[in-house]
Amino acid sequence: MKQETRQCQSCKQKFTIESDDFGFYETIHVPPPTWCPECRFIRRVAAQGYRVLYKRKCDFTGDMVISVHSPDLAHKVYRQDIWWSDKWDSKSYGRDYDFSRSFFEQFHELLQEVPFPALYTEYTTMINSEYCNAAATLKNCYLCFKADHSEDCAYLNTIQYMKDCFDVSFSNNCELCYGSVTINKCYRTFYSQDCEDCHDIWFSQDLMGCSSCVGCINLRNKSYHIFNKPYSKEEYERLVGEFNFGSAKSVGEFKKKVNDFIRKFPRKEFHGRKNTNSSGDYIFSCKNVQDSFMVRNGENCRYCQLLKDGPVAQSYDYTMFADKAEWIYESSWTGINVNNVKFGEWVYRCHDVEYCFGCHGSGNIFGCVGIRSSEYCILNKQYSKDEYQDKVQKIKKQMIEVPYRDKLGREYRYGELFPAEFLPWAYNESTAYEWYPLGKEEALKKGFRWRDPDLREYQDATVSVPDHIRDVTDDILKGILKCEKCGKNYKLIKGELNLYRRFQIPIPQKCPLCRDYARVKKLNPMKLYDRECAKCKKKIRTTYAPDRPEIVYCEPCYQSEVV
Repeated sequence: MKQETRQCQSCKQKFTIESDDFGFYETIHVPPPTWCPECRFIRRVAAQGYRVLYKRKCDFTGDMVISVHSPDLAHKVYRQDIWWSDKWDSKSYGRDYDFSRSFFEQFHELLQEVPFPALYTEYTTMINSEYCNAAATLKNCYLCFKADHSEDCAYLNTIQYMKDCFDVSFSNNCELCYGSVTINKCYRTFYSQDCEDCHDIWFSQDLMGCSSCVGCINLRNKSYHIFNKPYSKEEYERLVGEFNFGSAKSVGEFKKKVNDFIRKFPRKEFHGRKNTNSSGDYIFSCKNVQDSFMVRNGENCRYCQLLKDGPVAQSYDYTMFADKAEWIYESSWTGINVNNVKFGEWVYRCHDVEYCFGCHGSGNIFGCVGIRSSEYCILNKQYSKDEYQDKVQKIKKQMIEVPYRDKLGREYRYGELFPAEFLPWAYNESTAYEWYPLGKEEALKKGFRWRDPDLREYQDATVSVPDHIRDVTDDILKGILKCEKCGKNYKLIKGELNLYRRFQIPIPQKCPLCRDYARVKKLNPMKLYDRECAKCKKKIRTTYAPDRPEIVYCEPCYQSEVV
């Protein structure tokens, strides 16, 4: 088929379906989407609520637990060990399919009844890391999310293989790092971005193989540089000592100088290496991966995001996780040996799955919630293989003929992901709020739910924070601080105070969540724009919008000047 231009039924903007896209939809037997790629992405990440934590009761034991589900959510929540045990049976919630009603209405009723786990972790691999979620294999970690294989860390987001790190996002294989984003294989790297194989780096961007650098950009294999100027070791150490980074005021002033400095230097059109015929940003070791962001080891994919490790292949509209994933469509938070998953949320180790939430180790299931180690289930009810296959085909036909209409009048037939009003998380509790921060009125207008904050979390600070770390005493660990951004209260833990003192870092004035939102803002939006290379005028596609002030080069021009 030729490409077609259609109107998104959500935002009403025009979007294009390419001929190759039609080929993919035909291969996996789904109709073309009626929402544009951006609205589809927002809908998927709105179904991921992973790091706003509450205390509530386990509805099975009565114990108080830490959970990503608020206590006012009218839904059963079980302690993790209970949820994963055989003390309850998700099939006991099974029900017959009613062909006189829409599928989505019936699925929503099932979703409201089947218990959720308090947290979504590999809880048996978590040691002294109770306040972490979307995580596995952590030890002595606190408020770490989408995190694996890390130890003695706090306030991390989308990371793996980290040690003694605080306030770091979208990074891997680092130790003793702070306040940084998209760093890899770094040691003692602070307030920096896009650095790899570096150590002893401060306030720098896009460095590789560097050490002892401050306020630098676009350097390769350099040492003892300040604002890209080389110094002797002795002069470098003297100047760095004069910067007074232990003072919050000095750090704020220095950040402004760095921002003014780096604007003078070119940026590469995208971040990534070892790619073939691929487009997007933060793409690594990919082949034929288009319009995708933060993907590693991918092949033949489009409109994918946050697939941090891979491998992943033959997938469209797939967000978060992967790890041996193939033929995935309109799904998120899905991975570990998954194949042929369509419209799935939090699905692990599954095959031939459609419209399921929280199902694991299963295959050939449709419209199920919380099913484990099972096959041939519809709405959590068991069928024979022949019964299952026959009924699924009838349900798909009926979904096309009997659509569900949400509060905004948008139609959901077979081929659409779950409506936002079904989701167990409010918009401001979800991943969508990180990438597309909306106010309450706007979120509600777009059909999402909203949860107003608990007022008890907004009291006056009980301790004052000195400007310089040298003036901070252990008493601060007993006090309550107040975020200067959102007004929410937060506390310090001993491990982070030790790091601040060791490296002369001032006490942060914002809560951990606002600090991470600020790091996410440093990344470009997950959207591509047409632009010209500022040097050779070649047409490029980049995440730098045309009206932004950065100097943007195509990859060859950037390599010729920087490397």
